[in-house]
Amino acid sequence: MIIPALDVLQNRIVRLYQGKYDTAQFYPYELGARLAEYAGSGASKLHLVDLEGARDPSKKQWQHIQKALEGLKVPFQIGGGIRSESDISTWLAAGAKQVVIGSMAVEKSETVKAWISQFGPEKFVIALDVNKTENGWLPATHGWLNNAELGLFELVAFYKSLGVNEFLCTDISKDGTMTGPSFPLYQDLLTQFPDIQVQASGGVSSLDDIAKLKTLGVSGIILGKSLLDGAFSVEEAITCCPNA
Repeated sequence: MIIPALDVLQNRIVRLYQGKYDTAQFYPYELGARLAEYAGSGASKLHLVDLEGARDPSKKQWQHIQKALEGLKVPFQIGGGIRSESDISTWLAAGAKQVVIGSMAVEKSETVKAWISQFGPEKFVIALDVNKTENGWLPATHGWLNNAELGLFELVAFYKSLGVNEFLCTDISKDGTMTGPSFPLYQDLLTQFPDIQVQASGGVSSLDDIAKLKTLGVSGIILGKSLLDGAFSVEEAITCCPNA
């Protein structure tokens, strides 16, 4: 599945390089219009991130994002600033198919476990942003500044045991770089857990990248900067992934 992605900062569409806010590249596109364009191009799912809310939950841009989503018929998943049961309820009531949980999934797994029990595992995508270290793939937290104590495989196994089957994994060194995806990350992950659904994110720069990710067996491919910069279109990406 091709999943066009839009990150929002200061109520504007933005891309960061390796998650660093001081690298923000803003785009002159109106959020609602861009979402409608992606939907009209055949995308069957969209990915949204409130970067302002992720950095400071007191500055959530949810009203702006929800207004942009009005009338949109394509399912969407949303992340950024989701820190409570109320936040999850708010987004599910606003039409989100799933909420994306990142740092909370790493740092407060028991809290997230309770949410999963309450809302159902199908409502969650667990987002694990990782660094490659001598000890393997380690998720990062606090704006990607700190590595977690538990490794990627341990966290995936934990959430898989709770019924969650969708995981969004990003190699931080590839995020926003358009230097090619982290193929070893997805190969390692799917070798270890062949029955989970993995959304690949970060580094996609060409249709060849999409084709190769498909051969690895990922279930979704998140496309952000490549679409915003016009490397290829949503239609061209979907052509590489029939039934996307």
